[in-house]
Amino acid sequence: MKYLVEALDKKTDFQAYVIELPKGCDEQIKTIMGWTTEQQGWEGYDLSPQQLSAIEKLLERPIQDQLYYFQLTCNG
Repeated sequence: MKYLVEALDKKTDFQAYVIELPKGCDEQIKTIMGWTTEQQGWEGYDLSPQQLSAIEKLLERPIQDQLYYFQLTCNG
C-alpha cells in the first residue's frame, strides 16, 4: 500500500503539496490511525493533530503548518 499525506489549503481546499510516506511503514500507520482492518486502497482520512505529530516522527521532520489541513490517503 502506498500512503500519502496531502496538505490542503484551508481557504481554497486546493492541494498545496503531497508527501509520500516511506515504504514498509504499514504497521506504524495502522497503529497511528487506529485501524483494525486492512485498507482497500481508495480511502482518505482527515488527520488529527495527534496523528499528524506521530506521522512527523515517522518522517523525522515537521510538516504541520497553520495554513493547511492534512489528509492521509491510501493507494493500492
